[in-house]
Amino acid sequence: MERSDRPAIVRFERRTVEDKPASLAAGRYIAKDVDYALVTPPYSKDVIPLKIGQWKANLNQDMRANRIPEDWVRAYIESYEKWQNGQEMPPSGNAIRGWGVISPAQQENLIRINILTVEDLASANDEGKRRIGMGALELVTKAQTWLKTLNSAGAVTQEMAAVKTQNTNLQAEIEALKEQVSRLTVEKPVAAAPQTGVLSLSADDILPDEPVKRRK
Repeated sequence: MERSDRPAIVRFERRTVEDKPASLAAGRYIAKDVDYALVTPPYSKDVIPLKIGQWKANLNQDMRANRIPEDWVRAYIESYEKWQNGQEMPPSGNAIRGWGVISPAQQENLIRINILTVEDLASANDEGKRRIGMGALELVTKAQTWLKTLNSAGAVTQEMAAVKTQNTNLQAEIEALKEQVSRLTVEKPVAAAPQTGVLSLSADDILPDEPVKRRK
C-alpha cells in the first residue's frame, strides 16, 4: 500500500487451536487460545488471517520500508489493545452508518463491502468503484463534496469565532474607557467660567448730575 491509500480494515478474533507440544507431552489433546488479526485490504473482499505476532512483525517491516506511515501502526496496535480489553475502535473517519447524505440501504451496502467511512468512499479506487456497482461515481462524488464542504465550514467557523472574540474584547475595552471617563468627571467637576473683565454701565453712570442749560 502507498501512503495515499486508506488503511486496511483489521478485525480481531480469538481462536482455539491445538497446543501440539503440550498434547504430545500429556498424551492427550491440549488446546490454547490464539489471537488473530483478520486483515482486509482497502476495497477488497479478501480476508487475510494472521497470528498477532506475525501481524505485528509485518507492520513493523512495512513501516521501516515506508510502505505505511508510523501513525497507522500506532492506530493498529491501539485497536488490538482495546479489543483485548473488550472495547472496539471507532472507524478512522466519519462513519458511513448514520451518514444522512445517502439512504440506510446504501449505507448497509457500503458497509458490506468494507467501506466503513465517508473518507473510504471519497477515495475509492477503480476496484472499490467496481465493487460498489451502479451509482458508484455519484456516491464517490457526494462523499468528496461533503468532505470538502465540511472542511470549508470548519475554517469559516474558526474565522467567525476569532472575529467574535475580537469584537468581545473591543467592547470590553470600550466599556472600561467609559467607566474611567465617568469616574474622572465625578472626581474633578467642571470649574466656573472666569470673569472676562468687561464693565457693565448704566444710564446714570453716563449722564451728568446737573441738567445742561440750553443756550438762547
